[in-house]
Amino acid sequence: MSRLLRERFTAVVGPDRVVLARRAGWRRPPELHAQVPCQQPTAKAALLALSELLARPEIGRGDITIVLSNHFVQYVLLPWRAEVSRPSELAAYAGLLFDETFGNDAGGREILIGRERAGSARIAAGIDSTLLHGLRSAVAASRLKLVSVQPYLSAAFDRMRRTVGARDFMFVLAEPSRSCVLVATGGRWRSLRNTATTALPHELAHLIEREAQLAGLADEGMPPVFVHAPGLDTLKVPPCQGVTPRTLGLPHGADDPFLAMAMSVN
Repeated sequence: MSRLLRERFTAVVGPDRVVLARRAGWRRPPELHAQVPCQQPTAKAALLALSELLARPEIGRGDITIVLSNHFVQYVLLPWRAEVSRPSELAAYAGLLFDETFGNDAGGREILIGRERAGSARIAAGIDSTLLHGLRSAVAASRLKLVSVQPYLSAAFDRMRRTVGARDFMFVLAEPSRSCVLVATGGRWRSLRNTATTALPHELAHLIEREAQLAGLADEGMPPVFVHAPGLDTLKVPPCQGVTPRTLGLPHGADDPFLAMAMSVN
């Protein structure tokens, strides 16, 4: 079958449910195709839900991209070190930093490291190896072909990078029960935090205020603040440190947060 004729799916794997969205055409937004609730907010329950979903007889052949909720991802910023240049050295450096930050993971974690120019910190995402293996196995048991597994922060920011545009900014990605805050100054990453919080305006304002203090922005002056909360394109967050956050939406909005998360995949 021609790749142009293959159906394209996006699965969003979260702590409370797994959603499968189908893209009806190359120029059309994805549509909700099916979903299965998770019995518990755990990786094991999410894998069971994904396997059940992909095993349904109505799921045909095609390509699938998996967007992984930040609930299942750990993040660190890797400070620039000139002596760390080879991929193997960078992987070892990242592994040590993850162990220092989150503790040694006996089950193992797979680390994805972003590319940046010399002198800049890099974003690194850590995903439990058992979870990744389970995601790949669930797809392999279906009639679908896995294209990629993307942490939601990476997928969403890549989609909105041009809209943000500035060299100095705070980007807040607010899932229903999990938020990531990414700060850049001078065109370089400054801080990154992944924390449990709701997408309520007052809680996001408190989170922004706290992160501004921790990053030292309150003393230097606040940069522009951008907020994306999937399914809440009309969200209004109160002013923080004299700056009114700007809510970013997608060209084709969706009221369902998981369908909106699926739309982050180009």
